[in-house]
Amino acid sequence: MDVESAEIGELAEHVAAWENGVDPAEVDSTQRRRAYVSLHQTHLPRLDDAGVLTYESTREEIELTETGENLSVYMDVVPGDDIPWSEFYLGLAGFSAALMTVAWLNYYPFSIGPDAAYGLGIVALFAVTSLVHVVRARRTRLGTGDAPPTTR
Repeated sequence: MDVESAEIGELAEHVAAWENGVDPAEVDSTQRRRAYVSLHQTHLPRLDDAGVLTYESTREEIELTETGENLSVYMDVVPGDDIPWSEFYLGLAGFSAALMTVAWLNYYPFSIGPDAAYGLGIVALFAVTSLVHVVRARRTRLGTGDAPPTTR
């Protein structure tokens, strides 16, 4: 299914598959029709009114608008037992500042190496954690799995 445009029938098939916990190929006509009617009469007109997509009841295709594309930033799923990344990076910055302070004051064992080495280590630490952040965000992004998070 194309992200920027889709046929209503194809969308209804995917929604019915998610709702019933089956593959799209296993959706029967009753399940598909129920999802189609709900999309056609309720959800798509409301999304069209909100400017998220363009939908005309006489056409069988819907298209994502620029507003809809801009909503993708809100589609990340954050697990309930996870700390927000903003707090993680704040803690990492505090740890890095403490490390650089101790290295600058030449406390043992930080007096052994040059301060630049600790600075490079901190840059590497931020780079690795940022890479982990990007990978996790892509894995938990809404719409990347087989089913919406609420029906798993």
